[in-house]
Amino acid sequence: MRTVLLSKADEVYLEKCAQEHSFSYGIIVGHQADLTKSIVVHLARNNEEDADLEDLNDVNFTIRDVNSQALASQWLSASKMCPGSFDVIGIFISSTLSEVADENSDEFKNAKKLFSDVYDLLLQSNSSFGVYTTDMAQTEYVFLAYSLADKRLLCKNFTYGNGGTFTKMDHRFVEKPFEWIPLECNYDLDDVIPIIDPARRINIEEQFQNIILTIRKYLIASEVFLQNEIVEDTIDLQTYIKKKKQSDDKLKTSSSTNSTASGSSTATGPASGLHLLSSDDGSNGNGNVIRASIVMPVKCQLNSPANIKISEFNGTLRMSGMIFSRIYCNSRNTIADVKRFVRDDVLRSLITRIQVYCDGLTDPHVSNEAVYISEPPRRVFFSIPADGASPSTSTIQFSEYLFRGEAPTVAVSQAKQVLDVEIDPEAIVLDAEGLPDSNFTARFQETDNVDDNRTMSSSMPKRELSRSLYMVGIAVALLVLLASVALHYVMA
Repeated sequence: MRTVLLSKADEVYLEKCAQEHSFSYGIIVGHQADLTKSIVVHLARNNEEDADLEDLNDVNFTIRDVNSQALASQWLSASKMCPGSFDVIGIFISSTLSEVADENSDEFKNAKKLFSDVYDLLLQSNSSFGVYTTDMAQTEYVFLAYSLADKRLLCKNFTYGNGGTFTKMDHRFVEKPFEWIPLECNYDLDDVIPIIDPARRINIEEQFQNIILTIRKYLIASEVFLQNEIVEDTIDLQTYIKKKKQSDDKLKTSSSTNSTASGSSTATGPASGLHLLSSDDGSNGNGNVIRASIVMPVKCQLNSPANIKISEFNGTLRMSGMIFSRIYCNSRNTIADVKRFVRDDVLRSLITRIQVYCDGLTDPHVSNEAVYISEPPRRVFFSIPADGASPSTSTIQFSEYLFRGEAPTVAVSQAKQVLDVEIDPEAIVLDAEGLPDSNFTARFQETDNVDDNRTMSSSMPKRELSRSLYMVGIAVALLVLLASVALHYVMA
């Protein structure tokens, strides 16, 4: 049976929601510690701008009256802001009435329909909902119902399908604050994807979907290194850190002994010495961060030779830049989990940028007669209160995406509306990726210049041609210089 772990701060928040409004509802952001345990990371009451707060203070307000569309919208928005190791894992209800926490009441029967309606909306409104992860998609969710009347919490496991099913789920309040271990990774993008669509005007959103699927395939086939080393998937993160600390201590002792014997102060050791790096920005709470790196295989090896084929295409879509990833793991997570979380965070960040960018397009179609260059938003980070702590001492950071010229107040507004937290604009980390962090470039083959004798067409400029033009430019400059010198002597 699955178990949900909550902090005392979560209980205080549920009480607060019921006290301020007779009926409140929202989302649960959580972390999968292992196959049987989920940790509640953050509870966020729904703050939909068009919500009628007076209705929520009505004692007759029930689960049947909950706006499923508002919940689904909040769910999707929060999913984009979560690091890859966290996700929206369910829904909570907080009320002054005891019926919400009674599974034999009519009120509870409406909860299953609410959850099913929300999930249906998620599937309908977001084509990328099923590809947010590089592994298996989430199939089980958490439903929490808190009654202020008798201080009782009801916890159920929800499984989608056939109208939805509630099963037993245990829950425990943990006194000790949860420990989070930060990991960071820089993922460099430099990929060229063919545009097959022969139409004169293509849908750029559809081409971006091809990018998502291609990068997802690459990430699944990739290997994740921790501190420049391949680590066995089966061990947990706590064991890995312990072993690395012991290894570092031995290296330090050996280096100290060698230095004393030789009179040198230079420490010796392998070039890839494995150690925890100190965080530059001090935003990770415990001051340490593990560096991860994603190593890609040779891409042509992802397909067997029998599946490799030569085909014609009308243009190319290139994505170049860097995605900065920052995730938080539990010490009991296996290394396999850690690697999956890193991959998921990169994929989620890419999908979110594309979605945010496409949402701002007035016309998703572009002409195939020009080079189309665009700049997606960059990723910024902000802290949220953890276990009742203030944002400045939090060990957890979520992210938002800002276009060039957008003020940090955009992230402040989103954090309040989606996550129900107040953040200081000055505390937002804006320089994790810089400007610009990546570009989308579409190049199209001009139909008038297509060589029918070629098996494959590409609109990417040839390196030899670029070098030739460069040499011609130098030669012309030299001729102009010589001519001016000769003219000077003639005139003299």
